[in-house]
Amino acid sequence: MLLVTQAPTSIQCAADMMTTIPAVTRFLRAGIRCHGKPQLSLSQLRVLYFLRRRSQASLSEVADYLDVTRPTMSAMVERLVQRGLVSRISDPVERRRIILTLTAAGAAEMERVYDATLQTVARRLEGLSVAQLQQVQAGLTILGDLFDEPKGQE
Repeated sequence: MLLVTQAPTSIQCAADMMTTIPAVTRFLRAGIRCHGKPQLSLSQLRVLYFLRRRSQASLSEVADYLDVTRPTMSAMVERLVQRGLVSRISDPVERRRIILTLTAAGAAEMERVYDATLQTVARRLEGLSVAQLQQVQAGLTILGDLFDEPKGQE
């Protein structure tokens, strides 16, 4: 059987992305969930991850990132504060704004889960050739450049 190769279209690439990215996301979430249990839920780990990248984020920013309401986020943050993983203070300039940061314990827990998940992903990639790894990296670089949000909108 002869395979005819055609140049991919943007629609074909978009369809492939919409199929592949959710599969990769499910794999990553399963790894994170596995390494984070029993201490933390996936949503709590996502809060820690966001705060690792955006120290001193507001409660509203984290709620927007997780796509939850502010009251839901407030309750989640309260549990993380009680466990000593997140610090919560009022903004001295804008009193209604709550500033969230990781504590040393929160940063250590996030690093533990991140590193364990990183190893899980690396094991999955071990079977690829150097050329395939380079292709994956090139594709991720292109996607990152296309879809990376400006620093103020993560």
